[in-house]
Amino acid sequence: MVSSDQMRGVWLLLLLTGWCSAQQGEYVLAGSVVNSRTGEPVKRALVTATRQATPEESTNGAAMQPVSASALTDVSGAFRFTGLAAGTYSLWASKPHFDAAQAGAPIDLKKSSREDVRVELSPFGAIEGRIDDQRDEPVSGVSLLVMHADIADGRRRTQLERFVSTDDRGIYRVWDVPPGRYVIEAVGSGATFTYLDEAGPSNGGFLSFVPAYFGGPTTDSATPVVIEPGTEARANIGVLLQPAYKVRGTLTNLGTGEVTFALFSGDEQYGTGRVNFSRASGAFEMLEVVNGSYALLAMQNHEVFAELPIVVHGGDVNGLRMALAGPAEIPVIVRILDQPAVKAIPEGQQQLEPQNLGFCYPALRPSSGGYPIIPGPGDGAIQAPPGRYRFDVSCGNAYVISATLGTTDLLANPGFTVAPGLAQAPIEIVARHGGGIISGAIKLGQVPTGKTMFVLAVPRFSARAPESTQASDDGQFSFESLAPGDYTLYGFSTDQLEYRSPEFLRGLTGGESVHVEDGATAAVTITRLAQ
Repeated sequence: MVSSDQMRGVWLLLLLTGWCSAQQGEYVLAGSVVNSRTGEPVKRALVTATRQATPEESTNGAAMQPVSASALTDVSGAFRFTGLAAGTYSLWASKPHFDAAQAGAPIDLKKSSREDVRVELSPFGAIEGRIDDQRDEPVSGVSLLVMHADIADGRRRTQLERFVSTDDRGIYRVWDVPPGRYVIEAVGSGATFTYLDEAGPSNGGFLSFVPAYFGGPTTDSATPVVIEPGTEARANIGVLLQPAYKVRGTLTNLGTGEVTFALFSGDEQYGTGRVNFSRASGAFEMLEVVNGSYALLAMQNHEVFAELPIVVHGGDVNGLRMALAGPAEIPVIVRILDQPAVKAIPEGQQQLEPQNLGFCYPALRPSSGGYPIIPGPGDGAIQAPPGRYRFDVSCGNAYVISATLGTTDLLANPGFTVAPGLAQAPIEIVARHGGGIISGAIKLGQVPTGKTMFVLAVPRFSARAPESTQASDDGQFSFESLAPGDYTLYGFSTDQLEYRSPEFLRGLTGGESVHVEDGATAAVTITRLAQ
């Protein structure tokens, strides 16, 4: 009788020799896996060769599944598959602490074998550092947020990549970090502890600190940590320990589900310190809050919210009452001037040509990050939780003339706050059907190798935001539905352009000037890239 251990050994042997699922044939697929940074062989990397189904096989339900074989590389990083059936194969390699990679284009084994395939695995990096106080003493138990930083839609953004804590020496280490730019923030030891009956023990620390970033006190002033494949970086952060106080109150209108708390100072989210919360009574207690003015936000299931301004100044804050409520409803009104009449479609006939009607899509982008909020289908309103937002609008076959929230000009001042429980003024957007077109090309003496070109169109006549587009491989680009007026166009070899920042725009020099007329096309040629 064969034991279970013996059976596992048999299956492992079948897997490593590629017999488990590969069809038998006459072709060989072999090569090596190397470290992309050092060129050294990577041993015991898992390599998988998958044959793509042919069109003929796709018509046969029993044969539609691709056939694959897997093997581990040897000490020299080599792998070898034999007896493979004719076909086109994709080849992947992976190993812990490396980013999985594919061996370029699909490999054709229809006429001959391939024994020279090279797969490069990119090693992850690491970030480590130490948190010290003003006396150069290590601070243990500090929570560190490691946030991936990039620029999207012209704005800097951060997305949480990892969450770690310092040890008893004040040291933290984050490993398996993908290449990129990162912002490191020390935020205290915030977490919500829920109790079924009374609130938990009131034994918070007597000292805490204002959250701090590596390189600066805010997100904008922080120094990004750059990780290349296989590199390690050090990011030490100094914090100012100061007296900490308690914030107590009661949360009402509770439903079922998880309750969390957050503190904001402007657009910056602060660590709350530890929070004890009683599910039975709704009582909450933040244990470590330093002096300052804050917006205290409570959430349940990210569906209902409560927000309250608080000031901590030399003592505990008691007796707060917060009532959970649903997100605010902001009516949205869109008017498009000079919209062509909708052509009636005779009954029984299909619409063969597009109506070419104008349309606009408004969106609110949370200042604290996350996905933009747009109106629900057909309801003409945006459901927005409490918080700070930036207004955006994009139109097709039309250009925006004005956008207002009450008396606020959203084109000039796109940032605003949504408060819970208050009636919201409508967002009113006025656009005009049509607009002008810029059609152009980037023609450089020497095109940067392997670079994709991008073009930025900066209006010179109002507070409107610039627009960006990607050029084709031959340098052609176009902008449509532009508001009439004067623009300056800049070419770039990156899309990491913080063009929503006035400081970025003020630093631009040169560029190609172009005037846009409604209903006309303006031609322009860009002969140099912006610095």
